[in-house]
Amino acid sequence: MVNPLWTFDRKRSKGFSGIIGVDEAGRGCLAGPVVAGAVLLPGGFFQKAKNRKVCLEVNDSKQIKEQKREELFEQIIKLAEAGELFWAAGHSSVEEIESENIVGATCLAMKRAMEQVSKLSKDIWKPISKKEDDLFSEEICSEKNVWIVSVDGRLMKKLPYQHEGLIKGDTFSLAIAMGSIVAKVIRDRLMRKLALEFEGYDFSSNKGYGSPKHLAGLHKNGPCVHHRPKFLRNLLNVGTEKKTIEEDKQSQLSFS
Repeated sequence: MVNPLWTFDRKRSKGFSGIIGVDEAGRGCLAGPVVAGAVLLPGGFFQKAKNRKVCLEVNDSKQIKEQKREELFEQIIKLAEAGELFWAAGHSSVEEIESENIVGATCLAMKRAMEQVSKLSKDIWKPISKKEDDLFSEEICSEKNVWIVSVDGRLMKKLPYQHEGLIKGDTFSLAIAMGSIVAKVIRDRLMRKLALEFEGYDFSSNKGYGSPKHLAGLHKNGPCVHHRPKFLRNLLNVGTEKKTIEEDKQSQLSFS
C-alpha cells in the first residue's frame, strides 16, 4: 500500500531538485500565535522504499487525532536526524497579528519557517525573492536546479518568496501535509503550556479556538494577554451562537 500523498509529490518532483511544503496552524483562533511549518524533501527522498513506509500514515493534520499527530511528528524528527529531510517552524506573536493583521502575520510566520528550513539544509535550497507583483509562473519552473515551493491554500501575495498556492494541498501533497503536522503539533504544545498558567479558558482542549468553554471563560474572566484584540472586538458583547459564526468567518479568511 502506498500513501497517495507520497505518489502525488513523487510524480511532480521528477525533474526538480525537491519540494518544500508550507502550512500554518492557528489562523482562526481567538488566542495564541500563528505557527507555520515548512518541510523540505530533497528529490532523493522519494527514491528510498524505507521513507515510503515511514510516510504511509501522513495526512492533513486536521484529519489525524492528536496522539497520531504526535507520533507522526516524531517520525518527521527522526527522518530529519537521519538527513532524509529538513523541517522548521516559524511563529507570529499576538502583537504581530494585531499590527500586521492575520494575513500579514501568517505570511511572516511562513517566511520565518522557510528561511529557517533553508538554513538547516545548509542552503541546498534558498528562498527566491519575488519581483514586484510577481506570481509563481512557468518561467520560474524553467530554471535549472529549481525546487517546487508549495503553500497550502491560495497564493500568498504578502509572502515575499516565490511559491505556488495549492488549495487543499494538505490533503494531497506529502510535503504540505508534513508542514501542517509540524505547525499543528508545535502550536498545540504551546497552547497546552499556556493552559497551565491561564486556567480559565480551557486552552489545553480548545487550543485557542472559540469553543463553548473558551467563550464562557472569556465572559467570566475577560481576555488574557494571549488573546487577539482584533478577533475579540466584536465578540465579547454577543451570545455564543454569534461568536461561533464570527469564528467561522475568521477561519475562512482569504489570503489573496
